[in-house]
Amino acid sequence: MSRPLIPDPALRYIAETFVEEDDLLRRVRAEGEAHRPGMQVSPVEGRLLYVLARLIGARRILEIGTFVGYSTLWLARALPEGGELLTLEADATHADVAEGFFRQSGQAASITLRRGPALDTLAAMPAQSFDLVFIDAMKREYAEYLTAVEGWVRPGGLILGDNSLLFGAMYGEPRERISPAAEAAMREFNQRLADPNRYDAILLPTAEGLTIARKR
Repeated sequence: MSRPLIPDPALRYIAETFVEEDDLLRRVRAEGEAHRPGMQVSPVEGRLLYVLARLIGARRILEIGTFVGYSTLWLARALPEGGELLTLEADATHADVAEGFFRQSGQAASITLRRGPALDTLAAMPAQSFDLVFIDAMKREYAEYLTAVEGWVRPGGLILGDNSLLFGAMYGEPRERISPAAEAAMREFNQRLADPNRYDAILLPTAEGLTIARKR
């Protein structure tokens, strides 16, 4: 049996030391776990998204894959006054739940949720500029998401991809059945972001892997 990338006691220590969830974040995370366990980022990863957005002074953020809004709220809380976050969600039920939580937050005015398949939404959007793009949606479409958005990320901006170890498939120890299309897409996604001529990038061994790429 393979060992976890980061032992649970280490994650607990990190969370206890660096992560403070208020009541709303706890409720959003609990709702997400009730819908689909393991679907959303962990509290440690949520805090990491917040810190990365703050580090680059992100004012415009694009999120591909809202689920019930846990990662959305972490990112939205990093925005300065007047900042904007656009989040895309294909599942109507998840979108309804997320919007309910957004209305309870202090970030509702900065968040816009668009419903429908992400690739269709992206194709219909005019060219624009984002400081940070966070991708956490259909794994078999990661390379297509990258193609759609990388021209919209400003120099010095970030592209972040969650689940980029693909449940162990990227290093030969898949913990669940992975389609060949998803594996091929994730390999292409990581390899393109690893290009040192275009990005400064690394894949962090979080529970599921988080690729972080700064556009040159």
